[in-house]
Amino acid sequence: MTLKRNIRRVLLLGGLTLLLVVGLLILFFGRTTSPPLPNPNGYTDLLQAGKAVSGNLDGLAQRDRDGLRELVATNAKPLRLLRVGLSRECSVPTDAVIANFAAVATDLPALKSLARLLDAEGRLAEMENRPTDAAQSYVDSIRLGSKMCRGGMMINRLVGIACEGMGRTSFLKLLPRLTCEQIRPLIEQLEQIDAQSVTWKEVLRNENRYARAQMRNFPNPIAFVSAWWLGRDMRKSCEQKHNLAMARIRLLTVELALRSSRCDEGKVSADLQRLLPKYLHRIPTDPFTGRQLVYKQTGTNWLLYSVGPDRVDNGGKPLDKAISGYNTLDGQKRKGDVFFDSPW
Repeated sequence: MTLKRNIRRVLLLGGLTLLLVVGLLILFFGRTTSPPLPNPNGYTDLLQAGKAVSGNLDGLAQRDRDGLRELVATNAKPLRLLRVGLSRECSVPTDAVIANFAAVATDLPALKSLARLLDAEGRLAEMENRPTDAAQSYVDSIRLGSKMCRGGMMINRLVGIACEGMGRTSFLKLLPRLTCEQIRPLIEQLEQIDAQSVTWKEVLRNENRYARAQMRNFPNPIAFVSAWWLGRDMRKSCEQKHNLAMARIRLLTVELALRSSRCDEGKVSADLQRLLPKYLHRIPTDPFTGRQLVYKQTGTNWLLYSVGPDRVDNGGKPLDKAISGYNTLDGQKRKGDVFFDSPW
């Protein structure tokens, strides 16, 4: 009886393993069709703009007004082409990138140079006491980071997040100088960026398509599935960064709406629903929970945050800083809450 029982266990385990492998193979090898590319495709304009950027983009924080003015003037054409691209629907040509992934090595640095150019443009506007123009440059950088990811894979999303971060960091430094009248038009732009942002599901779907195309590099399906399994931490880390980026855009949008509401009404909003529809078209959700962002009125101010990667409301305790990746140094999920001005 014991022998028969052990045989049944082995067969059951083997059957479950086979089902897992078959399921993963179906996931990877099931055919998917790319949606048609936009026509015209703003991504083409962005890429052309990035490859046309000239001049040294290093050390922008140390440049004086004349140095920034010269750099911006030299790149007037790429800036115009950049904004044409931002005004159009964008999509990475997924099939072409999968077929020639080496092109990403030149395309992504070119796109990232546009974010740095926008930062230079914004810094110049600040020096010339044009805060509205500076804010627009920084919001355009956030928009660039969002648009350049559509149709792309994890590497596209990570570079897009970096571009968003450049614009967001500079915008936050400028924010104390902006009046309520200057803030209001930016709220709708940030809402639009959020509404049009790539979803993690789309990023992962394209990543899996690329993985399927790489199957020829593996001697057998088991080796392929094993490599995919070992990369799960990297996918988790990228998903966390994606959700953090989405949370920060949404928190910034609501923060600006709360400031505008206080300017008009002379008091703090009792709850986020009071912001509808005058200041916001909708109340954005927390990407970590799918529920409403946490909002608490605190006298003449407020507390607004996302629960963060641990998906636990820590009462407004700031997110633990991690050197890199999905986990903290002790291997645990990062704990704490995320604010619109969280530095990481």
